[in-house]
Amino acid sequence: MPEALSNILIYGGSFILTLSLVVFVHEFGHFQAARWSKVAVETFSIGFGKTLASWKDRQGVQWRIAALPLGGYVRFAGDADPASTGSDVLIDTPERRAAARRAGFFHAMPLAVRAFVVAAGPLMNFVFAMIAFAALAMILGRDVTDRDALSPRVDAVVAGTAAAEAGIRPGDLIVSIDGVPIATFGEFRRKVEANAGARLLIGVERGGDRFDLTLTTRTETVTDPRTGIDRQVGRAGVHRVAGLDERVIEKVGPLQAIGYGAENTWNIVTATFAYVGNILTGQASAEHLSGPLGIMNQSGQIAESAIAQDPSVSWGDRVGDLLLSLLGWAAVLSVAVGIVNLLPIPVLDGGHLAFYAIEAVRGGKPLPMQAQEWATRGGLVALLALFLFATWNDIQRILVG
Repeated sequence: MPEALSNILIYGGSFILTLSLVVFVHEFGHFQAARWSKVAVETFSIGFGKTLASWKDRQGVQWRIAALPLGGYVRFAGDADPASTGSDVLIDTPERRAAARRAGFFHAMPLAVRAFVVAAGPLMNFVFAMIAFAALAMILGRDVTDRDALSPRVDAVVAGTAAAEAGIRPGDLIVSIDGVPIATFGEFRRKVEANAGARLLIGVERGGDRFDLTLTTRTETVTDPRTGIDRQVGRAGVHRVAGLDERVIEKVGPLQAIGYGAENTWNIVTATFAYVGNILTGQASAEHLSGPLGIMNQSGQIAESAIAQDPSVSWGDRVGDLLLSLLGWAAVLSVAVGIVNLLPIPVLDGGHLAFYAIEAVRGGKPLPMQAQEWATRGGLVALLALFLFATWNDIQRILVG
């Protein structure tokens, strides 16, 4: 298979599969909450644009798969548009409101019902992430290997790096740095990271012989994944891989797995808010924000890593690894989608909830339609600007990478 076609299938296929799953989870939250609340559902769509496939269920809901897999929507009875920004029926008297409620019209429902249906989408994203992380922990166990405590053996040397130029080879054992003995790979890593652009005298043991090599570390900018703050570190260009006899895999039971899933989900939430806070205070750069291209690139890299394994690994095992890897990535994306949808931007779920909060403060009286329309237009402009900015970041990263 030509490489270009293979990349399209791997990157495009993994992107569509992962994002469609996350979108389905989100929209299913709205859908199920609407069902529980006696809100009539007209359409459940994965994607936008031209319909590729559609069918109706016994309740009359139109299920559709559309050509542009960058989102989805659940359209309720009485909605003026897929974003549920208004009603297409007049609800201006108690009698009309009562009749609209009996018909299951969303905008005629009590404030608490509407807020519940809207909030259920992001909530389902968080629940899915917890379940996915828990399932992965139960299937794979938890890798609790302390890689910093491994022996300072070099398993791989990246071509063209400082280590390669210094003459370090795979299989070498690092025994000292600047004459100071080291016992673990973690000691070696920390010493290199703390000395960006510096010359270090590396004591090496190879085939029973001991000698010194001069290593001039490279300087690399790394981003803290929790805070988004950049820092300069030294790099050598060597890897240490934990062998089967060195790895420590901890079995995880159902209750422990649920706790692990909740912990993982919460860690992503807190890291995201920490990063956004650091952007607002100028400590972190917004250049790390990703859009659809970045998600596609990451999805493809994850899929490629799962597929491109040792030839001795069967294709059945590779497909299993692929599905588990994409499930973990979908869990991470699901948390991100849940957070983004809670932003108080009109047309997003958070924007609807903000309108409902104002309505509650005003004693059940919603904002005038003109004010809501202007806010919605502003929200669309803000979303478009954010989309273009994130896409530009993606293009720059892909071109540089």
